[in-house]
Amino acid sequence: MGVAATGIMLMKIVDPKQETPAMKAFGYKQVFFEPMVGGGLVTAAAMPFIIQFGLMPSFIGVTVLMILFWILGVFYFGKQKSA
Repeated sequence: MGVAATGIMLMKIVDPKQETPAMKAFGYKQVFFEPMVGGGLVTAAAMPFIIQFGLMPSFIGVTVLMILFWILGVFYFGKQKSA
């Protein structure tokens, strides 16, 4: 849908000389994000999971995963200090 391209465009507008590590960090994030969420495993597995387990169990499972990843991000990665 162009979300990654829009993100890159906005980073180039805000930081045209790439003085911050934002572009590099975005690239590293994409390596892990795209195979899972960006048209990868989650997208391909959504319908089979819903058909196999039903709508509400699938919804509850995804919600639990989202909360766990949020907690991990806030309490583990949120506390890291830049060197």
